[in-house]
Amino acid sequence: MSGDDADSTGRHSLRRALTAAGAIASQGAVIAAVLYYFGMVYTRAWYGYFGVDVGMLGLSTPDYVIGSLTSSYWPVTIVLLVVLACYALRSVPLAVAVRSRRPVATLRRWTMAILISGAILATVFALLVIVRDWLPPWLGSYMPIMLIAAVSLLGYAIALRETHPRIFSRPGAGRRRTQSTPWLPILALLGLGFLGFSWAVGSYAHQRAIRDARLTVETGFGARPVVLLLSVDRLAIEGGGSQVLPITTPGEKYRYAYSGLLLLARTPDRFFLIPHQWTKANHDRVFVISNNDNVRIDLAPHP
Repeated sequence: MSGDDADSTGRHSLRRALTAAGAIASQGAVIAAVLYYFGMVYTRAWYGYFGVDVGMLGLSTPDYVIGSLTSSYWPVTIVLLVVLACYALRSVPLAVAVRSRRPVATLRRWTMAILISGAILATVFALLVIVRDWLPPWLGSYMPIMLIAAVSLLGYAIALRETHPRIFSRPGAGRRRTQSTPWLPILALLGLGFLGFSWAVGSYAHQRAIRDARLTVETGFGARPVVLLLSVDRLAIEGGGSQVLPITTPGEKYRYAYSGLLLLARTPDRFFLIPHQWTKANHDRVFVISNNDNVRIDLAPHP
């Protein structure tokens, strides 16, 4: 091999390596953004169940990304399995058409049926979007699935037409001019598919967060530390099983001891305390206590 050939091969390898690195970096950025969105939806819904604005917690991007693992793991796994199954079965329609008596007509009818089904789903979805304010909540949760199904069917029909252009072209059309790939519809379908996927997983994350919050209440906040709050001044803490006991010992700095509380969350300057008998139906409160010299927080494992 000459020196020029070696240099050309080295530049080609470097170009491929840089292209692969750029693709990996861009996909990693997209995945991180998606995980951040799912984690934010889950965390906001979980704390929102208790009436706490997640913006008060000052959570970081890694906190949201880690929180997204609970909300997005199973939906993403199912979607990837479905994609793999569809890819494995992509040649089934062609194989069935080849074995039929009229393969061209069979493949055309199959593609037309898929195209019509996708168009019907897309039309129904568009109508539901128009009247979405009057829809029952349970129907709204199926709308993103309907959008994903419509996009998948339309995309599959386009893929069949692009894979077998001679079958779907008019007689003599291929000789006159080469048909161009319909990039605009493809990009539109990709965008709609991404929006539908984000919508579906975001809806799942919200519902999962509400279900997990209810389960946390039903199990008695088993994973939350028990709090003993000592305060110089009397605080407006009451309800939900919380109790206050005056401290009458002479010389003690703290004059009140509050029990029956659990640690829901904390920031560097605040403690979010919740009564151990907190219920949403009774409109029980979450108490936000500033971290200063007038209070002391003692923690213990939940019994």
